[in-house]
Amino acid sequence: MKQAIKAPFTKGVNFSYWMEFKTADQINPDFFGKEDFENVKKLGGDVVRIPIHFEKICSESENLAIPDKIFEILDRVAQWAEELKMYVIFDFHNATHIDSATSAGVEDVLTPIWTQLSERYKDSTDYIIYELMNEPHNIDINLWNEIIVRVFKKVRNIDKKHYIVVGGADWNSFEAMTKLPDFKDDKVIYTFHFYDPHTFTHQGAPWCHMERVVGIPFPYDPEKMPPLPDDPTEDEKRRFESYPKQGTLEAVSGFFDRYVDFSLERNVPIFCGEFGCFIPHMPNDVRTNWYKIVTNLLAERGISRTSWDYFGSFGIFELKGFGHRPVFPDELNMDVVKALGLFAD
Repeated sequence: MKQAIKAPFTKGVNFSYWMEFKTADQINPDFFGKEDFENVKKLGGDVVRIPIHFEKICSESENLAIPDKIFEILDRVAQWAEELKMYVIFDFHNATHIDSATSAGVEDVLTPIWTQLSERYKDSTDYIIYELMNEPHNIDINLWNEIIVRVFKKVRNIDKKHYIVVGGADWNSFEAMTKLPDFKDDKVIYTFHFYDPHTFTHQGAPWCHMERVVGIPFPYDPEKMPPLPDDPTEDEKRRFESYPKQGTLEAVSGFFDRYVDFSLERNVPIFCGEFGCFIPHMPNDVRTNWYKIVTNLLAERGISRTSWDYFGSFGIFELKGFGHRPVFPDELNMDVVKALGLFAD
């Protein structure tokens, strides 16, 4: 089987709910500590992706200055990364609810944020990786490509050392990734996200207007499908009508060889930065089966990955209510851990 060009890391998780707030004051610096990174390493992970709402956090600062509190957290993370020989991805995260959109003026935010980050960490540990922006969406693809090229060049002119992750418009879709330019850089990683079929992985998710789309089986089985909700919306009707085609093993597996072809054609590493299933409305065995299928498809092709997420509603722990911080390793969902190709000591 063909293998993708290797990224410097193999597998890990996303540390969500840490720096995804509107202000720096809302962030608990100790929500994740060195022990959490050590625990991911015990699970066989060699990378942690950290979503950070830089735009919101810096919106009240003069010239979008990154608050000292945030730099203090990232400085500690960089130190832990070096000590543990473990990669950390600083991910410029953003609003991703279905009604949101990436501003045509987003470059005016990305440029000062990444200028500050690259200036501060240009001589830091090799284990830092920059991800320029998570899931740009509802923005013209050509415009986004022009923006990301300019931001990439700005960062690279400052920092010659670190890997930079780039993703396409349309929610980091594969098709948009293939339309990204060739950056002609030996430390660029192209990223995509995988939540297919979305009707299955996000069933019940309120931010997708899918509160009533629940009980969806995978693979598609007409005898197990729930009825269409009463007085269905156009989106609900569309999802139910398309699912017989989108919800098959063939439809899901059909993506992955194309990922490898792209990697080999461009001679660049590729990275699945997010994949996962929303827990609350999904039986554990059904969810585990999807993880096993997708993880195997990625691993067989040598595609690096970070699942979404760790503690959260897509996470690898037993879900015991909002606000509960699960205990490692006692509350790990071992079925999911194994399906993700992770392991515990």
